[in-house]
Amino acid sequence: MPVDNRKDKRGGAREGAGRPKGSKNICSKDSVKKLEELGFDPIEMMVKKYNEIQTMLQSGDIRVGSGAYAQLMATQGTLINNLMQYSYKKVPEKIEQEITEKKPLAVKLSFKDDTKDAKEKE
Repeated sequence: MPVDNRKDKRGGAREGAGRPKGSKNICSKDSVKKLEELGFDPIEMMVKKYNEIQTMLQSGDIRVGSGAYAQLMATQGTLINNLMQYSYKKVPEKIEQEITEKKPLAVKLSFKDDTKDAKEKE
């Protein structure tokens, strides 16, 4: 029969157990290391792409209202959203809750058949 030598015999989550919040797991560390080895900075590339699109839009070569213009504007918006995650926290979506006042409910229990009496009273 196995012997239980644990100091705390309770199961479940314990305070301070597990990986600390915000710490990087092994896969994240490896990806960051690989990007550094390749000399690729995703944030820098997003900013460059944003500036390139801004230059194209301001040059007047692309007609306002065309599909290409709309696509470039959408891409630029996506870049902005992706870049914002590095500086700002996401705003949580608002969840509307309906607050209703709960009224007490009375339940009358009886041991005899009162259905006939109740119908006669109505």
